[in-house]
Amino acid sequence: MIFGFLKKICKSKPRNISFYGRTDTGMVRDHNEDSFCSLRNRRLFVVADGMGGHKAGEIASLLAIESLLEFLSEEKIKEIRGNDDEIHHSMLAAFSHANQAVVTKAATDETMQGMGCTMVACLLDENRLHTCHVGDARCYLSENGRLKQITTDHASVTYIHKTDANNKEVQVPRHVVTRAIGFLSHDEPEYHINILRPGSRVLLCSDGLWNMVDHTRIEQILLNASSPEKASEALVTAANEQGGRDNITALVIFY
Repeated sequence: MIFGFLKKICKSKPRNISFYGRTDTGMVRDHNEDSFCSLRNRRLFVVADGMGGHKAGEIASLLAIESLLEFLSEEKIKEIRGNDDEIHHSMLAAFSHANQAVVTKAATDETMQGMGCTMVACLLDENRLHTCHVGDARCYLSENGRLKQITTDHASVTYIHKTDANNKEVQVPRHVVTRAIGFLSHDEPEYHINILRPGSRVLLCSDGLWNMVDHTRIEQILLNASSPEKASEALVTAANEQGGRDNITALVIFY
């Protein structure tokens, strides 16, 4: 599911930036629980990956983004631009607002109980990239041909016992998200600020991408792509070529 406005070009001071996003159901799932938005006037970019049965994850990711945008309105962003502390505070508050909206919605419908989503949001304020996230939706920064992961995955690995084809018991790793929108937590969302330089490239993505495509391949695609559109398309294609076991979202910004 795509939410918001998809634009290839937008103007930003002091530089022009270009951006493009793509989401895909993948090769296994029958519906897409990812949502994303890219807003020209606010220079705000968000990716959310839903969790929950009966398509509740799809509702959670969409509602989380809607609620975040409600808090970080165009007027609000105009007020806080140029003030790092205010942007930091406002992004944390926006995530809290989104979390409460999803919690409240889940409480009104038993089919939505337990729904939630991971989410990563970036606000570009001139050359300063403000990033906030919960869960394992990621933000990467590519500079001088090197890729680094800005965000830290809020997840743990547990092992479950299964029987293989030879009737032998084996341990299978299971990736478990430890922090998400839609669940009460004493931990705040994680926040970072980075300075962008001419030629910087930013990627926001769901785990359906990075679980399928390794770090080196993502680095190569971002380095070699001639546009954000080509980068997003190549990343989604690469994830599907590796099996596409989950929904895939890639939102790329060229600075």
